[in-house]
Formats: sequence, structure tokens, C-alpha cells
Amino acid sequence: MRPVTQMSAIYARFTGRRRAIQLRGWLNHALSHAMKTSFAHSAVVSAFAVSLAAKAAVITEWTFEGDVTTPSTGAGTAALVGGTTATFATGSGGGRGWNTTTYPAQETASGTAGVRFDVSTAGYLDIQISFDHRASGTASRWSQLDYSLDGGSSWTTLGNNSGGLSPHDTFYSFNFDLSSVAGADDNASFAFRIVSIFSPLAFDQNASLDDYAADTAYMRANAGASFTPGGGTGGGDYGTGGTWRFDNVEISGTVVPEPHEYAALAGLGLIGFAAWRRSRRA
Repeated sequence: MRPVTQMSAIYARFTGRRRAIQLRGWLNHALSHAMKTSFAHSAVVSAFAVSLAAKAAVITEWTFEGDVTTPSTGAGTAALVGGTTATFATGSGGGRGWNTTTYPAQETASGTAGVRFDVSTAGYLDIQISFDHRASGTASRWSQLDYSLDGGSSWTTLGNNSGGLSPHDTFYSFNFDLSSVAGADDNASFAFRIVSIFSPLAFDQNASLDDYAADTAYMRANAGASFTPGGGTGGGDYGTGGTWRFDNVEISGTVVPEPHEYAALAGLGLIGFAAWRRSRRA
């Protein structure tokens, strides 16, 4: 098959966005052989390898500077869900953060209240979500991240924060990987939300209350609450006036080459492959 015909066939095969990953795999296989050739050939291949590097980029970010919920980078919307209310307060490392409150009463409405972000991921693969999160002592230490592929008509739980908001009044950084969720790629209707949930583990809230069974109640972020039966200390409790504060909410992904770029990448790959073939014949 002639080189031009080969490039045309490769271009046709990899025009779909999801095919970008397969393209990289095929080309990297050729490169692994071509790199064993002469220095000159290796220089060409090395330049090509650089061009294949994944172009990770921030799609949208919220820093809440200026006490606004419009993104500081990119486009998207931020909203309150489940009856929460919000103001602004000191953010992670200074600056400003989104301070939310009015969460559900104890033993009610787990997984319904928090914040929501809508972001188009069109043109991106391997979606990642990160944010800084802080809880007051009477707020829930457990949160859950849900995502939607249809603009919020339905939601799927990705995971929780492992109760990682305690000790309270401290910002913690969280990262969620959606690279295995194919529907999150190249999706103009993508959304995610961070909501408070009952503790999935049994716990003791304080020195006077009885223990709670798993998945029955909110566990306060104050370190006086304990997973040890009867181990709670102090007299504090979970309360609807507890606060969750968010900062540096970021969604990122890998930029997918446009279809017209595939042929150029494939052509460079064929140069490296041809160099390898010549070296094998020498």
C-alpha cells in the first residue's frame, strides 16, 4: 500500500474523537521500534513524540474572587441545590470562597443538598474534577460527588470523600477521575454536584447521644465525633446551620486533536515507521 493511501486509511479510521486514544496507541507502538534506529531517525521520532504529548487543559475553573459565581476561566454555571443558601468568605490560602449553609435536618434528605456545576466538555477526553473543600464543626464531614451526562435529568454517583473534612475549619483538596466514564467525554450536557450524605459507617456523635448506625445520620466534622462505639466526646452535634466552603473548583481534560490533525500525526508516524523498516533491511 502506498504511503498516501496508508495515511488516508488511518485518517478515516481515527476521525472519531474517541479514536484519538487508539491513534496514540498505534503510533506509540511504531515509535517504540523506530527509536531503536539511527540518531537522525531518532531525532525525527523524538520530535514526533513531543507532538503526541497529551494536551491537558483547564476547561473551566471557579475561584470566587470578587464574590461571584461566574467562572474565572472558561464557561459554565454554579448553582445551589437542595435548599442550601450561600455567601462568600475567606478562601483556600486567602482570596475568596463560596460559603454554603442551610443543609438538611438530621436524619433527612441524604444526597440532596449542596452545590452543582454545569460545564460543557466538548472537545475534551479524560475528564478530571478537583476542588478545595472546608467544613465547620457542625456540618457533615461526608460528601459525595455525582455526575450527569444529560444536563441534570439523571445522576450517577462517582464516589465520596471518605469523610475527609475533619478536623473542621481546614481546607482539604479533593480530586475525582472520570477518565473511565466515556459519556463524560465531549459532552455539552455534562454536570456534577457535591452533596452532603449520611455517614456510610456507624459512628458516635458526642458523649451523650447514642451511636448511629451506618447510613442513618450526618456525622459532624468536629473531631469529637468518633467511629469507635461510645467514643464520641463533647456535647456538639450536627446542625443545619453548619457551613461548607468551596474554592478552586476546576474541571480539566485532555484536548482532542481535530480531525485535520490526525493525518499529519499519522504521516509523521509513518516516517518513523519507514525509518525503522529501512534499518531492519540494512
